[in-house]
Amino acid sequence: MLKLITRSILFTFILSLFLPLWATENGLIGWWKFDNIRIERKPVKLVRGETFIPKEVFGYVKNSVNGVESDLNGKFYKQVKGISGGAVLLDGNTAFIEVAPKDVPRVSGDFSVEAWIAMGAYPNNLCPIVDNQRDPAEGYYNGYFFGIDALGRLVFKIATKGREEIVMGKETIPLNKWTHIAGTYSPKNGLKIYVNGKLVDNMKPDFEFTPAQRSVNILMGMSRQKQRPYGTIRPYGTQMVNMFFDGLIDEVKIFDKELSSREVKKEFKSLNANIKPELPKRVMPTGPLAPGYFGAINTTLKYYEAYDALYHIRKGSDVIVRFDQYPCEFVFWHGANYQAHLVTEKGFWFNNGFNEGWSEHGSAEPMSDKQIKYSRVKVLESNPARVVVQWRYALIDNWNKFAFYDPATGWGDWTEETFYIYPDMVAVREDALLSNAPRAAHEWQESMVVPGPGQKPTDLLEYAALTLGNINGEFHTYSWEKETPPHFPPEPKNPCIQLVNMKSKYKPFSILRPQDNPKIDVYSGEIRRDVCVFPWWNHWPVAQKPTDGRYAMFADRPSHSSLSHWFWDPYYESDRVMVKIMLTGFTDKSAEELVPLAKSWAYPPEVESANAKVKFDQVERAFIVEGQNLPSSISFKILASKNSPLINPGIVVKGWGEGNVTLKVDGKPIAQGKDFRVGYRHNLDNTDVIMWLRINSQKPVTFTFSKKALK
Repeated sequence: MLKLITRSILFTFILSLFLPLWATENGLIGWWKFDNIRIERKPVKLVRGETFIPKEVFGYVKNSVNGVESDLNGKFYKQVKGISGGAVLLDGNTAFIEVAPKDVPRVSGDFSVEAWIAMGAYPNNLCPIVDNQRDPAEGYYNGYFFGIDALGRLVFKIATKGREEIVMGKETIPLNKWTHIAGTYSPKNGLKIYVNGKLVDNMKPDFEFTPAQRSVNILMGMSRQKQRPYGTIRPYGTQMVNMFFDGLIDEVKIFDKELSSREVKKEFKSLNANIKPELPKRVMPTGPLAPGYFGAINTTLKYYEAYDALYHIRKGSDVIVRFDQYPCEFVFWHGANYQAHLVTEKGFWFNNGFNEGWSEHGSAEPMSDKQIKYSRVKVLESNPARVVVQWRYALIDNWNKFAFYDPATGWGDWTEETFYIYPDMVAVREDALLSNAPRAAHEWQESMVVPGPGQKPTDLLEYAALTLGNINGEFHTYSWEKETPPHFPPEPKNPCIQLVNMKSKYKPFSILRPQDNPKIDVYSGEIRRDVCVFPWWNHWPVAQKPTDGRYAMFADRPSHSSLSHWFWDPYYESDRVMVKIMLTGFTDKSAEELVPLAKSWAYPPEVESANAKVKFDQVERAFIVEGQNLPSSISFKILASKNSPLINPGIVVKGWGEGNVTLKVDGKPIAQGKDFRVGYRHNLDNTDVIMWLRINSQKPVTFTFSKKALK
């Protein structure tokens, strides 16, 4: 055994001595294997008042031909198993390699570049695997570029006499799979590119290659030029940024000769392309999606390691609301700006949008808050009877500028959305816009599905995606299969109920009060039916590029699609705030069966009470009981009817205090359990009793609540 180890060490030593000589003879002048990425940690010595870019972790990769190390930069990178030995994983947002100008393997005349790559997602625009080209925007044409475009195609560019020459693959390179790519050039044969050993494009320039100036470095994994993402819809609302490679790079080689087709094929066949790349699985994070404890849980949801590393958050940053009788969840996740998502038993995400204003840069909305600087979620209540969660966010554009900003106060538009969520998976969304101009134009709702990586909108939605109804029980379903429905749906008249027909047992719905004069439109713009019958964008969620609209071309990352907008009158307004309310949640019933629920909330039954004041609060979806010196036994009759049914109400007895609460319905005792739940809300000076009752009645019902002191 000792002899075997000794021989192995001796072989490695001899190989290290002769590799530079062998490489030079074969024209190999640069070879980054990524087998031994070196990490060095240097604590920052802070001097008060000093300005610096904070960095304590330094990465280095080695050119095996000459042993020279180069910088590996970014928030997250990692050495993982490669196509051969190790590979470098780049995070797609910050990580890249820079070879200093003095260490660049220089090429002139004939040359070739090759690498193995495995992409987790396609770059947002042109992104290099190897870039040794001076930025043409500076007025110079010299060097070469070898990389991938936003459509996943191989791109090889060289500078010639005052111009760029380019060859580009026609096919999209697949994700999550090792692929060999190569580019060759000679004045005689011109430019050629290869994918997995096969020639995919070639052209012969009119002029010969102009090498890069010696002041030009090499970039791997980050674009030299700042660009807008390919597919940008509104350029005026989108910043120019660098593009980054998302995935694995291995075995990068630069030759100062033109590789022949046979040599390229040999390079490809020398390694096993069927090895599974060590890329993390990307699934939108949720809870267990199974019946469990009813309540709000503070947690920190994990997406995948490279993405999670971007955020300076740790414990309890997210909120999940679970149900004890259903496999669905309300998810408030930082990767989606804490927006309230209704997640079905299949892990399908839906939301009702948010408030949106506008600035000179376009949309001002939480989507633009890429680092969640202005978005927070907190649990206001969590007890057996109900959960109350508040999402607070700013309406900002992609330059972090507020909608309706007042320079005198420094304040612009903010929103507080409060969700009163009950055990039957029904919630009230109280949407309060805090603004210097609340009556100015704003958007208040947008029906969105959020496909995860590997999903398109059609994977979540039926073609007949939208069912609309009114309080009279008239309904119509709209389909996108053959054409986009009319922008203003003609049927039924006066809609106030919407059911989104997702491909899951439980489906999201929304209900508005008819007295708030609701109107609805279908999202009929920005649709490319050759790509998807539904509108489809991926500038949100998760995306870090400051973009006001970007078309999705592939299911390579989380995305969103919109079906409709609700428009309706405010529930309350003043000079500084406007409040609107809606009912939302999940159902496994038909749209028509939502009519009684809508009536129970919009037209609640009257109440007769002898010893307390009782009134239905539509914001809380609860009967509020209050009075001075409330007795230990409270009784009232709810005059339910067909037009004002009683369905699963909350009951809040203000200031009643803690105790053993019992209930009788029409004289019949109802034990605490899944159908009668009791919780408490502790205030500064007293305690409210919060109750929820599962009941469905169209006849008058008498409730008697009694409370005994705790022993």
